[in-house]
Amino acid sequence: MVMSVHNPLMRKRNSSISSPNFLEGATPAKKQRNEKEGGNEMTIESGQNHNFSSKMYSAYVNTALEALEKNEPGQVEALTSKINLPISHSQAISIPNLSIVLKLLISNISRLENSACANLITGILRYNWLEVKETDYSPATYKDFIDLYAQFLSVLVSSFPKYLNEVLIKVTSEFVFFQENEHLGIKHHDILSKLIRFIPTCVNTLPSILHKNFPHHISSTTSDLKNYVSNLSQVLVYCPELQYDVWQLIIECCIKLDVELQNEIDDLDDDEIEELINEESDINEVNCEKLSSIDPKEENSNQTEKISIDSDNLSEDEIPEGEIEYLINPVSSTGNIKNLILKLDSLLFLVLNKTSDLFTIEKLNDGSGVFLFNTLTSLFKSHILPTHFTKSIQFVHFHISQYQPELMDSYLVLLIDIAFNIDEILEKRLKAMQYLSSYIARAKKLSKNQIVFVVSYLTGWLNKYVDERECEVLENKKERFRHKEMETRQSAGMERFKLFYAAFQALLYIFCFRHNSLFKEADAVYTEPSDSEWECEIDKFFQRMILVKFNPLKYCDETVVFIFAKISTKLNVCYCYSILEHNKRERMLQNDTSSMLPSSTTNFRQKQEFLDLEAYFPFDPLVLPQCKEIVGRNYIEWSSVDPSNDEDDEDDSGSHSDEEVFESDEESSSDEND
Repeated sequence: MVMSVHNPLMRKRNSSISSPNFLEGATPAKKQRNEKEGGNEMTIESGQNHNFSSKMYSAYVNTALEALEKNEPGQVEALTSKINLPISHSQAISIPNLSIVLKLLISNISRLENSACANLITGILRYNWLEVKETDYSPATYKDFIDLYAQFLSVLVSSFPKYLNEVLIKVTSEFVFFQENEHLGIKHHDILSKLIRFIPTCVNTLPSILHKNFPHHISSTTSDLKNYVSNLSQVLVYCPELQYDVWQLIIECCIKLDVELQNEIDDLDDDEIEELINEESDINEVNCEKLSSIDPKEENSNQTEKISIDSDNLSEDEIPEGEIEYLINPVSSTGNIKNLILKLDSLLFLVLNKTSDLFTIEKLNDGSGVFLFNTLTSLFKSHILPTHFTKSIQFVHFHISQYQPELMDSYLVLLIDIAFNIDEILEKRLKAMQYLSSYIARAKKLSKNQIVFVVSYLTGWLNKYVDERECEVLENKKERFRHKEMETRQSAGMERFKLFYAAFQALLYIFCFRHNSLFKEADAVYTEPSDSEWECEIDKFFQRMILVKFNPLKYCDETVVFIFAKISTKLNVCYCYSILEHNKRERMLQNDTSSMLPSSTTNFRQKQEFLDLEAYFPFDPLVLPQCKEIVGRNYIEWSSVDPSNDEDDEDDSGSHSDEEVFESDEESSSDEND
C-alpha cells in the first residue's frame, strides 16, 4: 500500500486514471483534492478550463484503449462524448488534448477495428476542425493539431478503406471555405492526394462526390463558388484523370449562371442594361476587395433578409397563385442581377487566369496542353454549343484558342466540321456557323491565311449550293402560283435553305469586320490570274450571290445586311440598295394584305423567328468587367475596323454608331417580332 505524502490516511489510487469520472471532472471537492494530489504535474480538464498534463492524458487514452479490449467501452464513450461537443462548449475537449488523442490513435490504429470505436471515429470525422482558429493558439499548437488531424484521416482510410467515402465527402465539402493555396487548403489536398495514391480506384468515386458538394449557383455565395472552383483546379494537379469531370462541373455551373443572367437581362430595356453594366464596372473592384472579407454566413443572411423583406411587403392575396415558391428565392431585382454578374465574372476570371500558362509551346509538346484543350473542346461541343444563346461562357474558348496558331486552327476546323456535317442536327449546324463567323470577325490573333481559308471554304460551298439547288426555288415558285398561296408557300419553302442563309450571312458578317484582310497583297503570288483586287474574288462572288433566286439579302439579318450594304458600296464591291428597296416594298405589301390573308400573320411571325435564329453573334462584347479586360487584349472592336465613321453615315444609320447597331441587333429583332 502506498500512502499519500500529504495525508498518511489517503492512498494513491493509480487505477483512478482509467476512470471516466476523471475525464469528466466530478464534484468540485474531488477536483480540489485531485489537484492537491497531483501537484504541478497534474491539471484537471473541466468547465473551469483546467487540463490534464500531456503525460496524464496520454495515460488515460492508453488505459481507455486497453479497457476496450476487455469489452469495457466506458472510457472510450466518455472520450467520444467530449469530442462530439461543440468547440465553444465549456466541457469540450481542448485542442492540445485532442492532439494527444489523435497521435495515440494513429500509433494504435489497429485497435480501432473494434466495433465500439465506430462512434469515436465518427465523432472525429464530424469534428469541425475548420472552426479551430489559428489566432487562439500558439503557432506550434495549431500546426501540430492540423498536421495530426490530416494524418489521422489518411491513416484511417489506408487502414480501414470502408471510411474512404466519408473522408472524401468531408474533405471535398470543405473546399468552399478556403483557397487552395491557404494552409488548410494545402492540408486538404495533401490528404486527397494520399488517398488517391493509397486507393487508386477512388477516382471512380470522386466525380459524383465533387458533383454533390458543388455549391448551388444561385443560393451559394460568390466566395463559395470561387473557393470550390479554385480547389477543383488544384485537384487536377495531382489527379489529371479527373480532368473531364472537373471541367464539366465548372463549365456547367458557368452555363447555368450565364443562362440565368441572360434571362434576367432580357426583362430589362436597353437603358437599364447600359446603366447596370456601367455601375457594375465601377463597383467591381470594390466588390473584389471586399469579397475575401465577407463571411459566407453573413452574405447568405443578407440575401435571405432581403428576400424576406420583399416577401413580407406582399399579402397572401397579392401573391399570384403558383408564384409563392418563386418568391422564396427571386432573381429579379437589379441587386440580384449584379450578384449574378459578379458570380459569373469571378468564375470566368478565375478560369481564364488558371489556364493562362497551360497552353505554352512546352505544354503542348509534352501533351498536357493538348489534353486540356481537347477536353474543353469536347465540353464546348457537348455543353456550350447546344445551349440557347449564351453570352459569356464561350469566351473561354475564344481566349485560350488564341494562345497558339495551332489551337486557332483546331477551333476553326471544329466549327467547320460541325457546320457542314450532314449527320449533325440542323440547329447545331446553324449555331456552329454563327460561332464561325463571330470568331473570325472578333479574334484579333487570326492570321490572314486563316481568314482567307475560311472565306474560300464558304464561298466555294455557297457557289456549289446555288448551282445544285437554285432550281428548287424556281420549282417552288411555279407551285406557289399554281395554288395561289404565294407567301405561305414561300415562307415555308425558304426555311429549307436555312443553312444557305446562315453561311451567306456568315460571309457578310466576316466581310464587315475583315474587309481589310481580304484585299490582295501587292507582292503576293497567286496560282490563278485574276483582275480582282479581292481575295477569293469575293467582289464577283457577292455580285452574283445577291441576285440569285434565293434572295439572301431578304432572309439574312437586316442589321448585318444594312451594314454590309454601306461598306460594300463604299469599297466598290457590290451595290445592294436596289434589292433592299425591292424587298422593303414586298414586305410593306405583305403587311397591307395581312388582314385579307389570315395565314399571312402566322407566316410573317415564322419568318421573324427565322430571322431571329440567324441574328445570334456569340462573341458580341462581354458585359463582365474583369473578363472583358482579359479578353479585350485579343478582341476586335467594331470601331477599330469600321470604314464609315463620318457623321453623315452615322446620321443615316439612325443610331450613334454601327457598333451600337450590331450590339442592339438582337433586341431590334425582338421588337419587330412583338
